[in-house]
Amino acid sequence: MAYITSDQTIRHIPKFGGELWFVSAGMATSGDGTTPDEAFKTIGEAITACSSGDAITVMAGTYTETGLDINKNSVELWCEIGTIIDPASGTALTVSGDYCRVNGDVNNVLKITPAADEIGIAITGIGCCIHSVMVSGSASLVGFDVDGVGNEFCSCRVTGIKATGKCFDIGASQTKLLDCSVAGTTTSYGYFIGNGSISKGILINCTSVGNETSGFYIDSNVEGFTLLNCSSGSGDGKWRDIDTASVWSKFSYDDNLYSTMTLDGSTSYNLFKVTGAIQVFNIFAHVTTIIANTSSTMNLELYSTSSSVDITNSVGGPNIQSDVVGTVYTKFSVSTDPLEKGEPNVKPAIIENDNYRNPDNPIILIEDDSADTYIQAVLSDAVASGVLHWHVEWRPITDDGFLETA
Repeated sequence: MAYITSDQTIRHIPKFGGELWFVSAGMATSGDGTTPDEAFKTIGEAITACSSGDAITVMAGTYTETGLDINKNSVELWCEIGTIIDPASGTALTVSGDYCRVNGDVNNVLKITPAADEIGIAITGIGCCIHSVMVSGSASLVGFDVDGVGNEFCSCRVTGIKATGKCFDIGASQTKLLDCSVAGTTTSYGYFIGNGSISKGILINCTSVGNETSGFYIDSNVEGFTLLNCSSGSGDGKWRDIDTASVWSKFSYDDNLYSTMTLDGSTSYNLFKVTGAIQVFNIFAHVTTIIANTSSTMNLELYSTSSSVDITNSVGGPNIQSDVVGTVYTKFSVSTDPLEKGEPNVKPAIIENDNYRNPDNPIILIEDDSADTYIQAVLSDAVASGVLHWHVEWRPITDDGFLETA
């Protein structure tokens, strides 16, 4: 359909089953909302004017309105690139109507910036579609608060959640998340699924980083959720499924960890913290800053304040005195054997294990149930300078098995 403006400009407006309403923050004064040239100045005006089945197009700009609520069924909110909803207080956007749609464009450009301790989007309606929306808060309480049944979120993302807050707080059955991502802050949660008896949701290709409490947390009384091709990344705490009643298919986590050991005159250094029981397949270090000219051997222990157990034997451990950049130390054998060393000091070097039956020698490490437990590097003498970069490859054995950088 073509619409001719007063200055004879031709605008092509697509056909739609309901009425079309337009909003532009750049308007000097509000129009009647029926054309782009006579747009409303606020989203709230368009929501008030529209009826079930209508669509609202929001043009680029910043909207500082409070109390926005799409409270009618089957309303669509389409946002141009550069649209920002930035209220000073309260939940930034509520969708209480059923079967509504909120869309950014394909680049996640509907940006919602809730105030501190507030919620980005609250969904209480059922069967809604929320696509390409980014909640980027400042110590916000929740990014997406989902309490309606059967809602879908596609290509949505969250940042700027406060400590103990939740990026996605999913409290309803049949919720679907596709290609969503969250980046947490300290003790936040990534995807928190709970708040009563809920079931039969699905998360596909969803990622989390930096949520120290848990990247993915499924609470008690939750069953039948499926997590497919999801990943818990750097800085995430342990993923949890309290009732072990959901499916984690092709779930990936940070199974190769790194820890920097800067020598400062101490004789012990906590490298990685162990929770529950884990299996270590490979652990090694390489020198990144030359070590001081001080004689000292090195070994690895599983340490708690209650006790310690050798991971590698201190007897016969490598002397790290003046070891050059690129020197490698690795555990290749049983715990009664020392670390092996290869030093490329004006020569090539190899490290080889002669146990052909089990050349990797994986080891299971079990947490002290009374105290924090660490993989610790122990030196026989204080060394003032030098830097080692440790690597470990691991997997959980028990449900609570977890390894993190100390």
